[in-house]
Amino acid sequence: MLFRSIRSSLTLWYAVTLAVILVLFSSFIYLVLMTQLNKGVDRELLTIAEAVASPTLEPFRRSGPSVFDQVLEDFIGAKLGGKYVQVLDPAGRVGAYSKNLEELRISLSKKALQRSIEGKVTYETKVNLDIYPVRTITYPILADGKLIQIVQVGASLKAAAETLDKVLLVFAVSIPLSLLLWSLGGWFLAGRALKPVDLITRSAQKITAENLGHRLEVDNPQDEIGRLAETFNDTLERLEYAFTRVRQFSADVSHELRTPLTILRGETEVGLRWAKEPEEFRELFQSNLEEINRMSKIIECLLDLSRAEEGGVKLELAEVDLGDLLEALVQQARLIDPDKGLRIAATVETAVTVRGDWLKLRQVFMNLLDNAVKYTPGGGEISVVLDTNSGMARVAVIDSGAGIPVDHLPHIFERFYRVDKARNRADGGVGLGLSLARMFVEAHGGRIEVVSEAGKGSVFTVYLPFAVGG
Repeated sequence: MLFRSIRSSLTLWYAVTLAVILVLFSSFIYLVLMTQLNKGVDRELLTIAEAVASPTLEPFRRSGPSVFDQVLEDFIGAKLGGKYVQVLDPAGRVGAYSKNLEELRISLSKKALQRSIEGKVTYETKVNLDIYPVRTITYPILADGKLIQIVQVGASLKAAAETLDKVLLVFAVSIPLSLLLWSLGGWFLAGRALKPVDLITRSAQKITAENLGHRLEVDNPQDEIGRLAETFNDTLERLEYAFTRVRQFSADVSHELRTPLTILRGETEVGLRWAKEPEEFRELFQSNLEEINRMSKIIECLLDLSRAEEGGVKLELAEVDLGDLLEALVQQARLIDPDKGLRIAATVETAVTVRGDWLKLRQVFMNLLDNAVKYTPGGGEISVVLDTNSGMARVAVIDSGAGIPVDHLPHIFERFYRVDKARNRADGGVGLGLSLARMFVEAHGGRIEVVSEAGKGSVFTVYLPFAVGG
């Protein structure tokens, strides 16, 4: 349970990493120091062995211990302190030797003897002498290529061993102490580093579906924790927007469906109470049918939006001649409300082919034309212009209707959104057509824009990419 927290895990990893580093570093220092100490001993042994093997000492290499010690002190001096020296013949028999060897015998190994016959110097460490290990050098003396004598010099490794023991003691004390101090420091630093995470956690716990407007405080947006907090705030903002849309959508759907249901209920109750003639019942059923059709249209649009948002808009792509499509739709638009006497015309400046879904593009432009007809007063004009001036296929639906106030334009493509006075229930719209139109246009890789001014009409412009080779 202890190491399930990030702080504990970080501290543990700090300690393990430091332990590995300290052990490796200490081992390296120990090995280097041991190597240098051994090399220093070997250099001293070689110096003494070369001095003993020099021609100057040749007459004394067969003398007794007392004389030999005196000669060694006179010729070699202070370097001889604590060294064991003996001279052997080719058969390995000891001739002259230093006095300190009377209680210690340094044997000549077969390997050292063989290498001496070959004229090679041999270094060995003797460990079975009931004292500290002794480092020895076996130095051959040759005459005309033949072995005549062997000089052996030894030195106790006591000083080197004591030095290495002290180093080990220092490591044994300093490494655990360093790990303890580092762990405490790591625990403290990890706590400081993770403090913003605790703040984020406490702040996030306060956020509920009713409190999505709460945001996390970002002290340093440049570091990793700050970027995490900003990302979380962005997510909260998107969630708040989505929740707001869902709530608004639910309220709009309830309102849109409640009105026709209320009308149906009221008219049915009145009809059941007062209608007696067949003509009265016919009018009742006709009114009920209009409300039922309205509810069906609302539900159909909602299903289209739901399917599109759930799995994306599925397009059956083919090459579509926009000019032919728009001219056919203009002809149909003239039949929507012929009593108004609207002048509806299409201007196709050039042949344009796009790759798209014919049915969905038809729904887009028919929706724009239907709105233009509904909100343009009698005797007005509606123009549909197709050109390629923007580098894309551009279709503009221009009307001389009531127009849209500037403060309503940012919301015109939202679901169930209507502009007061200009769009009302009597016009028959459900407030979903423009939402579907924008979704279908964007699915084709295009965009839809609106420019309008109250009392001066509106211009809805659709931009679509050309078909390849179109």
